[in-house]
Amino acid sequence: MSSDTFHIHVNSIEGDQVEFLCRTSTAGGLNDYAVTRSFALMIIDDGMPYVATGKKGTPLQEELRAIAGGKTPPIWEFGFHQEHVAKFVAESKLIERIGIIADEELWKIGRFEHEDEEGHPLHQFVLRVRVTDPKWLEGLKVGASYGTTAFDAWWADPTRQSKKELAIIERRASRWLSPAAKKRAAEKLAAAEKKAAAKKAAPVKKAAPAKKAAAKKAAPAKKAAKTSV
Repeated sequence: MSSDTFHIHVNSIEGDQVEFLCRTSTAGGLNDYAVTRSFALMIIDDGMPYVATGKKGTPLQEELRAIAGGKTPPIWEFGFHQEHVAKFVAESKLIERIGIIADEELWKIGRFEHEDEEGHPLHQFVLRVRVTDPKWLEGLKVGASYGTTAFDAWWADPTRQSKKELAIIERRASRWLSPAAKKRAAEKLAAAEKKAAAKKAAPVKKAAPAKKAAAKKAAPAKKAAKTSV
């Protein structure tokens, strides 16, 4: 199994905002996700091009090295983010979760024992990040994909989304269904649609008896007219 915590794809970059599609790795919980500014800074940094020792890097890489006195910045430590993350990341927000896996054991059997990755995709989530200056995104490319060992290093970030907001996002998230369950759901839906269509068409067939009843009702009026003559 991979040691990456997540697989990152850069969806878009517009000015000071970047949107990431993150896939949850199998290194931890199958439905894990991260939302804090500490996580955002780590995945932005991981998406930068490699810079050899002594070479000039991107504005973000240079600033992080300067803070660390020319050494590798300890961005895996919550204390570092408490002191410095606000300089780089203004906001990190979870937008959507995709394919929450309820039956993890069934998913693992299909994914690993039957090697069916297409039918057993990884859980995903969309994270939208706003940095304090667009220059901190220089070096990050739209369409880039890469692995990361990032996590919510500063879990208690005061700007973290509330439990209520995260719960709302979870409730409206899609759920993973096994291929067999998908087939059953499709068959059930098709049967329901067929039944609804038949019910809708039924009144049209009953139009003829209604016409006959109207004709029968009108008949006595004609008979009364004949008697008066």
